[in-house]
Amino acid sequence: MVTAVYDRRDVLKFASAFGALIVTGTGVSLAENAEGRTGSVTPMVEIHPDNSIKIYYPNPEMGQGTGTSVPMIFAEELDADFSLVKTTPMPLMLAKNADGSFRWRVVPQGAGGSTSITGAWSRVRGIAATTKHLLVSAAAERWGVDAAKLKTENSFVIDPVNGKKLSYGALAEAAGKVAIPEDFEPKLKTKADYKLLGRSQAQKDIGKIVTGAPLFGIDAEYPDVKIAVVARSPYLDGEVLSVDDTAARAVPGVVDIVHMPRPALDKSYTYLASGVAVIANSFWAAKKARGLLKIEWNKGPYTEESTARFDVACNEALNGTGQIARSDGDVEAAKSTGRVISRRYRQPFVSHAQLEPQNCIAHVRENSVTIIGPLQSPSGASRVANALTGIDRMDIEVHFTRLGGGFGRRLTSDHAAEAVYISKASGLPIKVMWTREDDLSHDFFRPAGHHEIVAAFDDDGALVSWEHRLASASKYYRRNNVPKENYWQPELYPDDFPAGLVPNYQMEYFSMDSGMPRGSWRAPAHTANAFVIQCFLDEVAEELDEDPLELRLRLLGDDAELSYGGHGGPIFDTGRLKGVLRAAAQAANWGKDMPTGHAQGIAGHFTFGGYSAQVAEVELLENGEFIVHKVYVAVDVGLVVNPDGVISQCEGSVNDGLSTALAQEITVEGGIVPERNFDTYPMMRMAAAPTEIETIIVESDKDPSGMGEIAIPPTAPAVMNALKRAGGARVRQLPYSYHRSI
Repeated sequence: MVTAVYDRRDVLKFASAFGALIVTGTGVSLAENAEGRTGSVTPMVEIHPDNSIKIYYPNPEMGQGTGTSVPMIFAEELDADFSLVKTTPMPLMLAKNADGSFRWRVVPQGAGGSTSITGAWSRVRGIAATTKHLLVSAAAERWGVDAAKLKTENSFVIDPVNGKKLSYGALAEAAGKVAIPEDFEPKLKTKADYKLLGRSQAQKDIGKIVTGAPLFGIDAEYPDVKIAVVARSPYLDGEVLSVDDTAARAVPGVVDIVHMPRPALDKSYTYLASGVAVIANSFWAAKKARGLLKIEWNKGPYTEESTARFDVACNEALNGTGQIARSDGDVEAAKSTGRVISRRYRQPFVSHAQLEPQNCIAHVRENSVTIIGPLQSPSGASRVANALTGIDRMDIEVHFTRLGGGFGRRLTSDHAAEAVYISKASGLPIKVMWTREDDLSHDFFRPAGHHEIVAAFDDDGALVSWEHRLASASKYYRRNNVPKENYWQPELYPDDFPAGLVPNYQMEYFSMDSGMPRGSWRAPAHTANAFVIQCFLDEVAEELDEDPLELRLRLLGDDAELSYGGHGGPIFDTGRLKGVLRAAAQAANWGKDMPTGHAQGIAGHFTFGGYSAQVAEVELLENGEFIVHKVYVAVDVGLVVNPDGVISQCEGSVNDGLSTALAQEITVEGGIVPERNFDTYPMMRMAAAPTEIETIIVESDKDPSGMGEIAIPPTAPAVMNALKRAGGARVRQLPYSYHRSI
């Protein structure tokens, strides 16, 4: 377990251990020990004599922009010329506590839950401001002047009195020798002084991406590495009974074949499934040999599982009584005196379908491990390597590459675990590579479930009671030491709207059995719950004959800061949610006259500290299909580091959310996932994408929150609400293709 506890002295301790905060000379790698070198190591930056700067970003980059935005935070406090800045991933850096637990040595190093910016904000600024202090102190000593009278700009220290200036590169060596006082407190800039933050910057890797330069895990190389391709059990929790590998071993280039036993069924996954790994000199040799394996499978405990049976079981469960996750007031009494509106909705299992299939390099030696790959949780890879090898985590070196998509899939480090297991078993450096078929059929799928919302309104239309009832397969079902009574926790967020705004409020959970592996999928439960709640609000507006926007604003009430105990808290600000609803509506000219068959739909949601609302404009076609012409996206994520990144995330979220809502569903039949490629798990085609997406960034003085998941929850409900208002069917069961087939 890695704690996120931060002591400002961690930076000073780091400097003390390695010599200083500045790199000089030709620079040294963060992965190398500084002992005996003339240069010295910093947690995040190298400064070279030519005044070029390399900033190490701590959070894995998967298109969300952290490889640019976190270095922007550093460069702002450093007053660095960002055009001279190069960026590179920071290797995993942990520190071991006296009790054997671990903490972040520098800054948190994961990418999930939209936490990259929030986790870096204070700590990165502190490190950068400390670095600037050392540079200024070195210049003051050289000139014999008061450091307080100097200023910094564009990677130079300037004496405004005599017009002298020195580059950071020229000062780096001297700065590395400046002593840091024990009581030192870095002086941070105020927003009024920002010159870089809030101004759009292109992603630093964009040139490499468009020219095909090696960036991703699938591009990574390692000395003498062998390729491994795994034949995994097609059956949920199945296992290998026997294997005839004679033909496979005869394929030229095959080096070895390793049997991988089924992971324990009562613990968290290490790797995902039992299987047989073929090790070869090339991917094609390994893949060809895998196809020649003759494997007899134990089909496991879920051969009776099917999507149809799961749907029936969820619906039947909702007719009974479940576990109460939150209860305010008396919903039954309120329902008996009010007008009751009730609806049920369905959400399917969904795959992450990242563009880059799973892959990872691992080299297990006697007392050390090296891991290189596309990882959302480098510390998770370290933990699983320790579990499989027993090697101390301080001797496990982890390097993350750029990810070709993540969306929560690579928070689980099963691909790293496979590489570690096969390397340990074979004694070889191994690069595990998955195919698209592997990736779709062996995923940690977004949990499926059926929701019921029951609300009661008095004669004046005031909301007096609200129930959210959910029957789902929780992603917590294989977490170590998590009792079943806690399975509801990642599926229902008890402080979500309208908690605190209605006197009688209840959440009820029904834990459904399934062998489908489940995990976090982009904004996890918010994507499912926002669809349900925001579609239900439109159904309420129709029943009460009220404008959907006005209903939402009315139910949110006066501006208030409500307690929010879940991730993204501790505050849910109703005023900020109303602000994005109004901003999207104003940009879209909500309520404007539209041609027959055209309509607008609206939805808004609070996710992980950020607020987003969307207005979708939809045209219903004669054949019952529809076109999304435009989506207006309003977001409030506090102070914006890189507006270009926010716009990109909004556009990506709309397309991802719509693609998922239209046709994406993972099914199960006889304990097997039949979806193998994009012919059976279709991605949205360009012709179906919105013609235009307009992003409205609401100005805010609040500290920044993340953006990666904020804009995806409102997309599906905004579109489906618009479809209904255009004359189409009310969609309560996703994906839309499911609705069209029944």
